[in-house]
Amino acid sequence: MKKIRTRIAPSPTGTPHIGTAYISLLNYYFARINNGKVILRIEDTDSKRSKSKFENKILELLHWLGIQWHEGPDIGGKFGPYRQSERNNLYNKYVEKLIKVGKVFKCYRTSEELEKLRKCKVDKTLKEKDLQLDYKELKFRKKHNWPYVIRLKVPNKGKCVFYDVLRGSITMNWDQIDSQVLIKSDGTPTYHLANVVDDYLMGITNVIRGEEWITSTPKHKLLYDYFGWKQPEFCHLPLLRNPDKSKLSKRKQNNSIEFYRKMGYLPQTIINYLGSLGGVKTTKWYRKNTNMKTKVDIKSISLGGPIFDLDKLSWLNGIYIRSMKNETLIQVMYEWAKDYIHKILPTIKPRIKILTDIIHLSEQVFYGLPKLKKEDFKVIALKKKLQIKVLKHLWLQLEYIEKWDKQNILYKVKQVSNQLQMKMKTIIAPIFIAINGRLISTSVINTIVILGKDITRIRIKQAIKLIGGITLKHENK
Repeated sequence: MKKIRTRIAPSPTGTPHIGTAYISLLNYYFARINNGKVILRIEDTDSKRSKSKFENKILELLHWLGIQWHEGPDIGGKFGPYRQSERNNLYNKYVEKLIKVGKVFKCYRTSEELEKLRKCKVDKTLKEKDLQLDYKELKFRKKHNWPYVIRLKVPNKGKCVFYDVLRGSITMNWDQIDSQVLIKSDGTPTYHLANVVDDYLMGITNVIRGEEWITSTPKHKLLYDYFGWKQPEFCHLPLLRNPDKSKLSKRKQNNSIEFYRKMGYLPQTIINYLGSLGGVKTTKWYRKNTNMKTKVDIKSISLGGPIFDLDKLSWLNGIYIRSMKNETLIQVMYEWAKDYIHKILPTIKPRIKILTDIIHLSEQVFYGLPKLKKEDFKVIALKKKLQIKVLKHLWLQLEYIEKWDKQNILYKVKQVSNQLQMKMKTIIAPIFIAINGRLISTSVINTIVILGKDITRIRIKQAIKLIGGITLKHENK
């Protein structure tokens, strides 16, 4: 009987999404009930967007949820290293094998040429024959050391058939599959090569991932075939969806794990709720109970996409909170609040005369979402359309802050002021109410720093919708 090995393989290109928790949880449970092992692998082939701060946040939040792994970048293991950026020598070694057997080719095409070629093709797929240069041009580019990529040779016709645990046999036409880049012009691998090589070398038996990878599976199957390796069992999970069946999007609503933690949701609530959506059948969740009786029926997952209902999540969270012993709840409350307390104290301490002052000086931080009314914005001497414009501009500007600190936030607020050609004291009023819930409070910039990006942006979004600006630019991307 084979030993089950699954993997959690996030990319450190942003704060981990609730979907990351969902996929991680099912890999974790599947390995656990089969007496197998789960591996954490950081897939950082995108060197420009990958950052150590995001990797640290992934580890921190998965640990907070109680998801554990047997091997990973933080604890090591015999199949390491567990960051793809530290495994380049391995990928180059295996590409050399593909070169020797003629299963890849060098492509000297420029990005401009590729764009023109795609425009000429109805299906937009590019094969080796589409990418060929005439002999003289190819000789010239080789002689002058033009940059090139290494691409996978893909059949021009026929069908690719592979098996998926949820969907059964899946058939795709080879003429719909691109000649995928495996090695970029800077010598680093793409996800597709690194993914297959690592899954094989790390002994992964079951690949449980999102359905967005279905269209890439023929390329991965082809690589397994070219290398002569046995492929793992694939299971592509349907994406989580909102109650209206739309895709659960980080832009459309804040769905980072960090957002739910800061809003006061308990880890056991999130784990149990996501587990129920993924076919996990258990009555209770315990962080330290390794012998918990659990069943996972992945085949029971709806192919239409499990519904992630925030109202149900909040209802479940309330049940867990009310079931806690008072001493336990006090400890949980302190753990949740202490980060806010440490951050806000330097701001409010100079204004405290008696201890009860702490409440009204700091309450805006603990709101979650302020209980706003339309009337709250009518006291501002600024037309409704302009208020919406200010908040929409700020909502968008704040998304692109890399380092979340007072200097960068103030710079973005000033940018909005300049873009709209309005004075700072004019635009700050709607921001004050959207963030602090009232006009008179401590510095709104300080509050934004303490709240963090996710909570700040959802407070602004709430205000925009309340005033009447329903649609946010880029919201549905």
